[in-house]
Parts: sequence; structure tokens; C-alpha cells
Amino acid sequence: MNIFENALLRYLKPEQLAAIQKTKIGIGGAGGLGSNVAVILARTGFRCFEIIDKDVVEASNLNRQHYTLADIGKPKVECLKRSLLSINPDIELTLHQQEWTKEKASGLLQGCTVMVEAFDKAAFKFDFVEYYRTRAPYVVSGNGMAGLDVTTELSIRKTGNIFIIGDGTTDISDGHPPLAPRIMECAAKMAKTILQLTLHQ
Repeated sequence: MNIFENALLRYLKPEQLAAIQKTKIGIGGAGGLGSNVAVILARTGFRCFEIIDKDVVEASNLNRQHYTLADIGKPKVECLKRSLLSINPDIELTLHQQEWTKEKASGLLQGCTVMVEAFDKAAFKFDFVEYYRTRAPYVVSGNGMAGLDVTTELSIRKTGNIFIIGDGTTDISDGHPPLAPRIMECAAKMAKTILQLTLHQ
């Protein structure tokens, strides 16, 4: 156990940290939701991740995604790997710099306790949730968190083993800008849901 993990025992019971550490998280998409969910979970003690994303970091990503100017032009999965390992050097990562499709999903994101749907395209979001809802114990998805509206609550809706976090309506294509406050709020709620599922709270 390294210095970071040892310090977590100030806030977590040994059995809680053990449960967190043995939970494998699969993340589809390393953008605003995926990158922030991964970082929050890493800071909470999760150490086993498998992440898929085909994109490189662009300047327009920096307003809401966990990347910096130095990351521009580099693969998101590699930049996220560096960030996660800077928090906990003992994190175990499997990375795929490729596009996820249900036709190519076989062999990807296997053995995960929780699947995180963090894509920005509706078709991918639907396919990802449908594909993994029968292949993983839990699927946590973000849906509707764009825009400037501070009055619409981001709710958590449960359908079987699927947890959908967001307002379910706001979409970038409808003119709602993707901004950090609501996207990071959604990512935090997704991470909180995963922690509660892991600890059976």
C-alpha cells in the first residue's frame, strides 16, 4: 500500500478500501464525463480501470475535460493515464485508443463491475448501455447536463441495473453549451453512485 492509499485509511475503513480497490471500472469515453469520473474515482481509491476513447485533446475540450494546454494533440487515453498515475502510481490501466461500437465491442471492457457510459453522441450512448446492461452488474450513464441552467436538477434514475444521471433533456445539439459546472456536477454524481454501489450504501 502506497502513501496515497495509506492516507485514505483516515477516511475509509480497511474493508471499504479493499472493496473499492478490487472493483474494476470500465469507461466508454474520456471526455468531459469520462475524464472527470475517472479522476474522482481515482482520488477515492479505485485503482483498476479500462478506458476506451479514440480522440486526441483539442483546445475546445479544456473548458470541461480533465486536460491541460500541454495535452493538446495527444491521445486522451494517454493524457488521462498520466493524470491518474500522478494521483496513485499503483493504478492498473488498460487503454484502448479506438472508437467503440457494438460490432467491435467483443473483447473490450471485460470483467468490469461498473460500466461508465460517457459518450457525447446519442447513438453511442444508447448502444453502449444496451450492450453492457446484460454483460455487467451495473451501468452508470450521463444524459442531459449541458447548458447554463442552474435551476434544473440533475437527477439519478434507476432502471434495473442502469443508473442514469442528468436532466434527460439538455443537449449540445439543441444549443446548450457544454460547460464545466453542470458536466462536472454530473460526473461527481456518477462517481458518487459508483461508490455507493461498491460499498452497498
